[in-house]
Amino acid sequence: MIGKLSAGSETEAKCFAGLFPPEIKTIAVTAPSMPGDAPEKVEECLELLRQAGINVKVMPHARQGEPGRTRADIIDVNLRAADFEQAWLDPEVDLILCMRGGWGGIDLIEKLDWEKLRQRPDMRVIGFSDVTTIHLAMLHEKAGHPLCGPSLRGLAVADQESLETFRTVVSGRVPKPFQLTVLRAGDAQGRILAGHLQRLSIMNRTRFKPETDGKVIFIECPRLGPAEVTEAWDNLRKDGFFKKCSAVVFGRLNGCGEEENTVIRGLASGIGCPVFCGFPYSHTPSNHMLDLWKSVRITLGGQLIFE
Repeated sequence: MIGKLSAGSETEAKCFAGLFPPEIKTIAVTAPSMPGDAPEKVEECLELLRQAGINVKVMPHARQGEPGRTRADIIDVNLRAADFEQAWLDPEVDLILCMRGGWGGIDLIEKLDWEKLRQRPDMRVIGFSDVTTIHLAMLHEKAGHPLCGPSLRGLAVADQESLETFRTVVSGRVPKPFQLTVLRAGDAQGRILAGHLQRLSIMNRTRFKPETDGKVIFIECPRLGPAEVTEAWDNLRKDGFFKKCSAVVFGRLNGCGEEENTVIRGLASGIGCPVFCGFPYSHTPSNHMLDLWKSVRITLGGQLIFE
């Protein structure tokens, strides 16, 4: 069993026992974007992994620059790239767990030797938020297995249902169905694509532009207010990002505050595919993992079924 966690609480009285399947023996922790924001909390999370029987390899520069609170705290991209490649190519490492998101992934992906990384085509990389940039690059380069879910720091505040979903997905199993709110009805089926709205907008104008035809696109975004969210969305819409997708599923747009539901409905009205909301994908304790190698289908009534 996974140790009981209280929604939104920090790491006191928690445990990560059972969170990873038995075949995951060694986890590399790296900071591909920004350094950890609270050194003492990072250390607590690392200790929880160790107490769960995981061999934890913290990459050489993963703790450099802590506490990372602004972009000025981001360490040199070459050091971040070296850490990431070292973790990926280490034969003892079974999985890479990103420390956090923040900012900086867009610079990292241009520095990585993707040909070398393709030597381990099934390396699992867990994270979300700014890690969207890395996940999309992995898909583009056909290197590794992107798992969109709580980072090391995110695990510290994840609620029990999110941890159960994390364990299910990391173990390669199928999560239970989830009831969505229907904004525009329609049957949908396709491979999962998920990401931070602003990072999707940025990546869509790079060589790592994601393939969206037939995809079910999950979107979340913290901090950005209605105007910034609308700008990022409009950039994607004008660029044809949603033109041939199967459906769009909204997580949370936390930065929109009391206007969140109004903003989501406004965005949904501007595209023609089926649109749903209410999926627990967000910068909150309710953050369910999504496997970007897997597919889903959604019924007319909004039931999300993982395949």
